[in-house]
Amino acid sequence: MAAAEPGSTGQATQQSQGQSHRPPPSSPAPPSQVGGPAGGSSRHEKSLGLLTAKFVSLLQEAQDGVLDLKAAADTLAVRQKRRIYDITNVLEGIDLIEKKSKNSIQWKGVGAGCNTKEVLERLRDLKAEIEDLELKERELDQQKAWLQQSIKNVMDDSINNRYPFL
Repeated sequence: MAAAEPGSTGQATQQSQGQSHRPPPSSPAPPSQVGGPAGGSSRHEKSLGLLTAKFVSLLQEAQDGVLDLKAAADTLAVRQKRRIYDITNVLEGIDLIEKKSKNSIQWKGVGAGCNTKEVLERLRDLKAEIEDLELKERELDQQKAWLQQSIKNVMDDSINNRYPFL
């Protein structure tokens, strides 16, 4: 009395004839294919944040801080140029870049002492100087501790207790 399910005989016929069975279009993809290596690049690799970081590093390496947006899109392998324009609109909105022409932008900080490579070199130099100063500070602290201990030893010596004001 059980009624046959519609399409069940068709599936059995297809399988018996050597044709592959495909899941209906409404079923989700297996978990191994969602965002995994077999399914292409992960969601993180496509994120706007990561794309922005790569874009800014391209901008930092650009000659005189001027970057061609078409070249940037090609270099970053962006399928949707809209994502590049989203990034430039935000950077322009917070006054970090300005449009030179329709397809090129310039970092506003470019100039003597403001180029990002120069800033990075200066930062490296300052960090090295800080390390040197911290080493000198530790040496001075050690010498100060020795002097304080020497003064304490002199003050605690019973022979010197007889002449406290000399």
